[in-house]
Amino acid sequence: MVTITLTQDEIDILDRQSPTSRDDGGYQSLLVQLQAKVNRTTRKLTLSDKDLERIQRYAFDYGNGGWESRLLGTFGRTFGPKLGR
Repeated sequence: MVTITLTQDEIDILDRQSPTSRDDGGYQSLLVQLQAKVNRTTRKLTLSDKDLERIQRYAFDYGNGGWESRLLGTFGRTFGPKLGR
């Protein structure tokens, strides 16, 4: 597990995913789950090893889509351009 502090801009990128899409698929459910984990007062987010693996997988292992840029925009500052891979 790792705890990171997001900027407000990074939270805004994460929040682009509608919470109503929780059941729409893997990427959507990941983003909604991560939204729910953010402490909105401290901007801290604790990520499990499974969260980190899913972030990396959705960012790099599937075709190009908007989610890659959202994941890089949210986590790139903290984990680098390869998101810790």
